[in-house]
Amino acid sequence: MNPELTLPLAFLTGVLGAFHCLGMCSGLAGGYFVCRGSGLGAVLSYHGARLLVYGVLGMAGALAGRVLVQQGLLGKGQGLLMMLAGLVIVLLGLSRLRPLAGWNSRRAGPAPRREVACGAVPPRPGHWLAALAGAGNGLVPCGLTVSIAIAAAATADPVRAGLLMLVFGLGTLPTMALVSLLGTAVGRHAQGWFATLAGITVVVLGLWTLYQGWIFFDIIRGLSN
Repeated sequence: MNPELTLPLAFLTGVLGAFHCLGMCSGLAGGYFVCRGSGLGAVLSYHGARLLVYGVLGMAGALAGRVLVQQGLLGKGQGLLMMLAGLVIVLLGLSRLRPLAGWNSRRAGPAPRREVACGAVPPRPGHWLAALAGAGNGLVPCGLTVSIAIAAAATADPVRAGLLMLVFGLGTLPTMALVSLLGTAVGRHAQGWFATLAGITVVVLGLWTLYQGWIFFDIIRGLSN
């Protein structure tokens, strides 16, 4: 007989499994904030939306009597969403490199003070944009998240299932939020070659996310055949 998933156990799973989450979502949770983050408020909006999606998925799974992620059309949609997110991260990284690429061609006058900004991206984007990105992060396919979602759906209690997923997400919050805050710090203070390295790192993280999304999509497509 399998032990029942309790709220403390769901939280502990999130705390201990957060590093696994970074393997899947570091490009989103970190790379996004290198170019778009504006501090603690944006980080809270991002991860608040991510946790809200977890809770909604848990409730919907309990109502449907089965986990609603990583299967069928929704599973394929998750793979496509992850590939799209990877492409966006790549473009953000490239936009960070664009001002530096044209730096040497400007022979007249000193380089502008904000040359390290991400292209034309405003320095303080609205928190709704961070929340939208966080909601997308909540839909990223992850084996650990699905294992909790399966246990939550098995309760057949929408409220409890939503709480289990929400508490699991809260367990991942310290590690994931720290990565986002580090990304914000790098985006704000990186200059010169360090800024170039930061941009290249964001591109690599985006390519990794894109690759993971393709692998997942290909697996789900094979299972549905």
